[in-house]
Amino acid sequence: MEKIAILADTASDIDIDIAKDLGIYLLPLYVNLDSRYFKDRVEISPDEFYGWVRENNSLPKTSAPSPGDLTKLLEEIKNDGYEKVIMISLGANFSSTYNLFNMINIEGLETYVFDSGSLTMAEGCFALYAKELIDKGLSFDQIKDKLEEKRTDSKVFFTLDTFKYLVEGGRVPRTFGKIGNALSVKPIITISPDDNHFKLLKISRGEKKVLKEFRKIALNELENIKNYYFFIGHGGFEEGSSKLEEAFSDIIANAKKYCNIQISPTLGANTGPGLFGFGLFKLD
Repeated sequence: MEKIAILADTASDIDIDIAKDLGIYLLPLYVNLDSRYFKDRVEISPDEFYGWVRENNSLPKTSAPSPGDLTKLLEEIKNDGYEKVIMISLGANFSSTYNLFNMINIEGLETYVFDSGSLTMAEGCFALYAKELIDKGLSFDQIKDKLEEKRTDSKVFFTLDTFKYLVEGGRVPRTFGKIGNALSVKPIITISPDDNHFKLLKISRGEKKVLKEFRKIALNELENIKNYYFFIGHGGFEEGSSKLEEAFSDIIANAKKYCNIQISPTLGANTGPGLFGFGLFKLD
């Protein structure tokens, strides 16, 4: 039987303890706060990060892991007895991590790099799915094929308390940010499966309407789908996450896997605090 490992970056938002229990290796990205670099989720927690952003009213810089970090982790995987590794990456349009994954080769370790085309648990679900396939005894090549088949079946939808940080990061036009804040509207944003960029799906006025739209989107996505993973996440806005859990209680109850997460610092550096949303991974 092939010895296959799973590696994902920390932008996948897989909880470190869950990753350890499942045997999934995590490679941290970096956050630069006050000219000091911190490893995402290892040396800085989401709570500490969002607290810093609020206190300083600005977004820090982020960076991909170093070649040395990845080399060290791959050597560890090899020393743990693995012959092959499936590497799940943050979308290539959001980070250079995907390119890094393709750069490093370790003698005696066969690798396959999968561009999730997405972020947060929409990326992480691919890692959880791949681990499930390993546990079922599928081969390396079979798992690669299954991941490719599921490329467009992992989705994320979220809203923001303010456009301020997306505008500062160049994610939306400045004029749109001014209008959005002036009208007190909330965007519903997803990742386009066509070009793997942020896509403005809808605009709603007020949080109650956003919650209704979220539920409509989820029910539409899961129509005729019996098996799925589901996740809810927030970036420094636990109240929004709680409201989603209440709105999605039936959907959560029927999910094969469910995760409630806090968005990692490296992703929160693009959106700022006040984000909340959900995602799903279709297994059928």
